[in-house]
Amino acid sequence: MKNKYEDWSKEELVERIKELEESIESNAKRFLVEFPWAGNLGQWNWDYDKNKVKFNDKKVKQLGYDPKGVGEIGFEFFTEKLHPEDYDRVMDNMRQHLQGKRDAYEVEYRIQHKDGHYLWYYDRGTVTKRDEQGKPLYIQGIVFDITESKTIEDKLVDMAEKDELTGLYNRRMLFQTLGKLSKEQKRNGQEFSLIMFDIDHFKKINDQHGHLIGDKVLEELASLVFKDKRDSDSVYRYGGEEFFIVLPKTKKESAIKVAKRLHKKIQRLEVDQIDQITVSMGVVAYKVGEEIDEVIHRADDFMYKAKNSGRNRIEH
Repeated sequence: MKNKYEDWSKEELVERIKELEESIESNAKRFLVEFPWAGNLGQWNWDYDKNKVKFNDKKVKQLGYDPKGVGEIGFEFFTEKLHPEDYDRVMDNMRQHLQGKRDAYEVEYRIQHKDGHYLWYYDRGTVTKRDEQGKPLYIQGIVFDITESKTIEDKLVDMAEKDELTGLYNRRMLFQTLGKLSKEQKRNGQEFSLIMFDIDHFKKINDQHGHLIGDKVLEELASLVFKDKRDSDSVYRYGGEEFFIVLPKTKKESAIKVAKRLHKKIQRLEVDQIDQITVSMGVVAYKVGEEIDEVIHRADDFMYKAKNSGRNRIEH
């Protein structure tokens, strides 16, 4: 299903995020100052000693459940639905607040809807009563559904990190990844390699068949490379018809084997109106202490050596 924000501009998305944040902040202030049970999905009240949770019907309706059907519940009704990646963080946050190490329980997390998909909730609560030994007796809080704002945030992240046409990471992310890997190599000596490649005669493709076909070539090529890569590898559109593959924990000899396999697959790639697509490749291994610009320049030199030697080649 198409994301409803797919066609929104960056400015429109930023403005919508601002509106959502202002709404949550406004409701949170009302919760703290005017009356305690205001909030997007209402309030919850946890009798800690008896493990009984009272809640606004909206909280469970939003998760696809009939409030009357669920009956009396304990806190685990919600915690067992937390996303596995969020569970420990949420429970640790609550644990620290119950122990008096945090002023409030305050987290964002993914929680599973009855039909299987996940929603994003923002949850905030505080212990309102403790016994003489400091043990918590009652915890009260509010919860907001922030799925919409998270969806927009994800879209904005994609805009900042990925190439719009191919969906691959962009040039900025390439430099970020290489910077991270270079630091790791200095620390643990782990080698990594790069493959840079350029579509041969791409200008001719655009001139003869038009930019729509040229874009189709870029999309199909990007899809092939992305599907072919190892899970640990990452692919980037560097600019125009130039691409990079970053191969962590990979020596140059292994990177050359990857390049040769991919080179053959690209030759077999079929795109409407195009007889054959070929690429020129350059393969390098990062040298300890090398600047990022330097390793990219070396890869670029090998790639252009391949192009100047007749194209449809790999140099290293």
